[in-house]
Amino acid sequence: MSNNTTDIIVTTCGRLNYLERTIDRIIDATLSPYRLHIIDDGSDKMQKDYIYTLLDCGVVYSIMMRNKREGARSAINIGSWMGFSDPLIFTDDDVLCPILYPDWLQRGIEAMRRHPEVALLCLQHPGAKYKPTKDLGDIMYCKSIGGTFLFTRLEFARKYPFPHHPADFSLPLESRCSVAHQSGWKIAYLKDVYCYHIGENSVLTGEKYKGKFIQPVDWNTLSPV
Repeated sequence: MSNNTTDIIVTTCGRLNYLERTIDRIIDATLSPYRLHIIDDGSDKMQKDYIYTLLDCGVVYSIMMRNKREGARSAINIGSWMGFSDPLIFTDDDVLCPILYPDWLQRGIEAMRRHPEVALLCLQHPGAKYKPTKDLGDIMYCKSIGGTFLFTRLEFARKYPFPHHPADFSLPLESRCSVAHQSGWKIAYLKDVYCYHIGENSVLTGEKYKGKFIQPVDWNTLSPV
């Protein structure tokens, strides 16, 4: 594999309508070389057939198909060994990479090279509460980050896997952030490059989520309104 190729690992479970859009956006809005991997966490036959088609067509490099749901923690642990680039990128199936920033991948990689102390770097979400601690110009140190299009040091991903709890399907990223802090790593987000949820907590539409309206974003400027 070329040193310039980055592994992007998408975790998914039963959300074909989201997954199709997420894959299409990666293809349409990513200029830098990448290899795409999909981990399916127990979806139905229709979604599995779609993923197999992507593999047959050469759209994805590798897949992992699981017969029953084992949770996002386990999926990320597997993904840490499916890819070999440094950094790896992990994302959920309901997030679109930045269409207005086709160099998003290169910008993230360059930021990781400039800041070797950073173990986890995510693309900034408008309105997200990351509790920033220090502005370094291109990135912002913070206490907590999201898990979408998350640049992850290969060493960190493999050294600190999630404890496997099959009954718990949640992904408490705060625990991974805590491990990073305790181990002497930094976590940060990439400034001024946005990715977007297309799920129920979409920041693009300002729709209601958990009883609260998420701050909408202007489609032209991609800034909070």
